[in-house]
Amino acid sequence: MNSIETIQLKNGLTIYLYLDTRRHSTFFQFVTNFGGLSKDFILDDQEYHLHDGIAHILEHYVVECNDEGNFIKELGQRQMDTNASTHYQITSYYFDAVEEVEFGIRTMLNGIYHVSFNEEKLEKLKNPICQEIRGKSNSKFYHSGIASMKNLFPQLHFQSIGGTIEEVKNTTIEEVELCYKAFYQPANQFIVIAGNFDKEKVLQEINNFYAHHPFEKHQLTLLPIKKDLSVLKKREIIYYPTSLDYVSLSFKIDVCKYSSQGLLDLDFYLNCFYHQFFGVISPLYKQLTEEKIITSGIHCSHSMIHHYLNIHIGGYTYDADLFQKNILDVLQQRNCFSKKNFELDKKASIIRLILREENIMSMIAPFINNIVLYHYPYLDKVEDVERLTYQEYKQSIMELDFTHYTVTIIRNK
Repeated sequence: MNSIETIQLKNGLTIYLYLDTRRHSTFFQFVTNFGGLSKDFILDDQEYHLHDGIAHILEHYVVECNDEGNFIKELGQRQMDTNASTHYQITSYYFDAVEEVEFGIRTMLNGIYHVSFNEEKLEKLKNPICQEIRGKSNSKFYHSGIASMKNLFPQLHFQSIGGTIEEVKNTTIEEVELCYKAFYQPANQFIVIAGNFDKEKVLQEINNFYAHHPFEKHQLTLLPIKKDLSVLKKREIIYYPTSLDYVSLSFKIDVCKYSSQGLLDLDFYLNCFYHQFFGVISPLYKQLTEEKIITSGIHCSHSMIHHYLNIHIGGYTYDADLFQKNILDVLQQRNCFSKKNFELDKKASIIRLILREENIMSMIAPFINNIVLYHYPYLDKVEDVERLTYQEYKQSIMELDFTHYTVTIIRNK
């Protein structure tokens, strides 16, 4: 597997290069460490507390309100696959191109760094952003996600990346410009380039751009959240059209003691845990289907919210109380470990890692997650999975504290 080459410019920008001449295209992703959770910070000794949705608004503003025009649209007209998105921790802009890679880089960098701020431009953007929020609100899972976040992390005062319509409408141009000044500086950004490209030309393009664009230096510090395992509500019912009750149990687990490598290992162990304890091979799944408590699978996922691991376990059910009770019983007992299934999961994971090489984007997405979530700027390797052990798997899962949780039920009125 090809390795990642890391280059850091004098202005603090980091560039990650993954050269693979077997490809026909080049994937370019520009990442700013500014996401939905990054709204409490200190800039040049001044403390700020902003509202939800500000990073998402700035993403739209950067794309559409710069001196180059809408650079996403311009790259799309040249048959490049391109877009922008905002997540919990980052905002990213990317394109995938077969030709004109240097043009794409130049166009995207010019657009991102030549933004002009005025109230009229912002007001024009607010309506399509509000329409996007209305579209998402048609999903019951959008509402359950907000309830889960509000109850699980009351100290964050955070509900969603996009914010509410009211928050969007009340956003000022001064707030947007402040966030741009704080977060859109090279030392807080990185670039990933992967695929078949001319390394010398690509680096020359980037170096030439930054050589002719001096930046003001600002001192930025994200405010840490206080350690607080309390939950606002243990249970909340949301009335929304649904074929069956959907029950979601969300857990908040402190993982600040883990190293970067430890968190990566835990990520693998959690997927084994979901498979063995809640998957179609699990005793729980067989029991719940036989008793007609569920008719479809149990859905499991996890994310990182600051130094907390956020685990979700949910499913459609005919009996919300029994579903909840059974999930909690399994988590309390934790007696479904299987060495045989663990080894099978390892083999399946190794196969997935090998097959990742066939799709450049499926390789780069986990790599960016490694950087952002685990501060681990390396590709996942087969050797990383091969060294994992069954005993460490059992120990890691048994050490997790599932006592801090909230239950969200989506139900017809």
